[in-house]
Amino acid sequence: MFKEDIMLASISKFQTSSLVSRGIALATAALLGACGSGSGPHHPPPPPPPSGITYDVVQLVADPAARFRVTPRGINQFDMVTGTGARPELPSRAFLYNGTRTIDLGDFGGGVSQAFAINRCGHVAGWALGPEGDIPQSFLYDGTLRRIGTPGVFSEAYALNDCGQMVGTARFGGQGHAFLFGGIMRDLGTLGGRASEAVDINAHGMVAGNSLLPGDIVIHGFIYDSRTGAPLRDLGTLGGNRTIARAINNAGQITGWANNAAGAMRAIRYHNGVLRDLGTLEGDAGYASEGFEINEAGFVVGISTAFDNAQRGFVHDGATMHPVILPGASFGEALAINAHGTAVGSSQTLGVQHAVSWTLAEGTVDLNTRLHAAPPGLVLIRALAINDKGSIVVASNNGLVLLKVRP
Repeated sequence: MFKEDIMLASISKFQTSSLVSRGIALATAALLGACGSGSGPHHPPPPPPPSGITYDVVQLVADPAARFRVTPRGINQFDMVTGTGARPELPSRAFLYNGTRTIDLGDFGGGVSQAFAINRCGHVAGWALGPEGDIPQSFLYDGTLRRIGTPGVFSEAYALNDCGQMVGTARFGGQGHAFLFGGIMRDLGTLGGRASEAVDINAHGMVAGNSLLPGDIVIHGFIYDSRTGAPLRDLGTLGGNRTIARAINNAGQITGWANNAAGAMRAIRYHNGVLRDLGTLEGDAGYASEGFEINEAGFVVGISTAFDNAQRGFVHDGATMHPVILPGASFGEALAINAHGTAVGSSQTLGVQHAVSWTLAEGTVDLNTRLHAAPPGLVLIRALAINDKGSIVVASNNGLVLLKVRP
C-alpha cells in the first residue's frame, strides 16, 4: 500500500519553490512503484473451486505495461470506475470507466491528470496540470472537466460525496490549507500550523484530514463537520507526536494511524472524541500497523508488520484483528472493504502476487480461483477497490479489470 506520509509531501510542496515539479515526480513515482505493477513471475491461476462466489471479467484497460492507481473511493455502486494510469515513459492520466467504455478525462493544458474518487452520479474528483505545465489544479468531472478554484493557483481534490461537496488541499494566502468545495472553495484552516489537507468526506459533510500544529513539526489528524462549521477538531494521539487520518465513514468514524508513547505506529479508529489503538496481528510483539479504509460498520482494513518485516493484511471487526493473507504467503495487504465486510487486497508467495478477497465466513481467497471464463493467461495481481454490490477493481498482468459477481 502507499506508505507515503501525506503531510510530509504537503509540507515539501508548500515550503519549496519547486513544489509542483517535485510533487508530480513523487506522485508519478508512487503511482508506478506502489500500485501493484505485476512485474516478476506469475504462476497460472489455479482451477476454480467447486463452490463460492464467482466473477465475470470486464476488461477496463488492456495494457500490460500500464500501471494503475484506484483508491477505495474509485468505484461507485453502478460499477463506474475512476483512477490514474501511466506507462513508464508517459505522464499519468486520469480515466473513467462509465459502464460502457474507458475514457481519458483530459487535463487543463499541462498533459498530466490524476483522479481519486467518484460519486453515485458518476462525478469525479482529482487534479490536472494547467497551461503553466507545473501547477496542479483541482477538477470536477461531470461530463466536462471543470476547474475548481482559481486558475494558476495550486489545488488538489481528493474526495467528494453525493451532495457535490469536494475536499482536498489548496494554496490560500501563500499557504497550503485543507479546503471544502460546495460551489465555492472554502479554506478550512489548520490546527495552528502552516499546512493542512482534507483527505476524505462522508455523506453528511464530515471531513477527515491532517494538519501541522504550531511550530510546523508535529502532525495531527482532524475532523471537521460542515453542518456546524465549528473549528477543526484534533483527533488527539496515542501518546506519541503524530496522528494521520486516511478515511471517514458516514458515522463519523475515522481510521489511519498514530504513534504510541513508545513511538510505534498503530492503526486507529476514532469516534466521538475517542482514539482507539487497534494493535497488531502479533499483539504486543507486533512492530507496526496502519489503517487504510473503514466501512459503515466500523470495520477497518490495513496492514500489520512484525519485527522481522513480515507483513500481513488485516480486517479489524471492532473486537478482533483478522489476518488477510493466503496460507504460506510472505506478504499480504488489505486495501478496501465494502459495507458487507468483504475486504480485498493481495497476497504474495515467493515473489508471486495474487489478488485476494476476505470474508469472515471464508477467510482469505485467491480471486484467481473464482473467475468464470477468464481470458487465457489472465492473472489477477492486486485488488484495489470494491463496492457494496461486490464488484472489484483489480490490477492484472494485462491491465485493469473489473470483476462482477455472477448471478
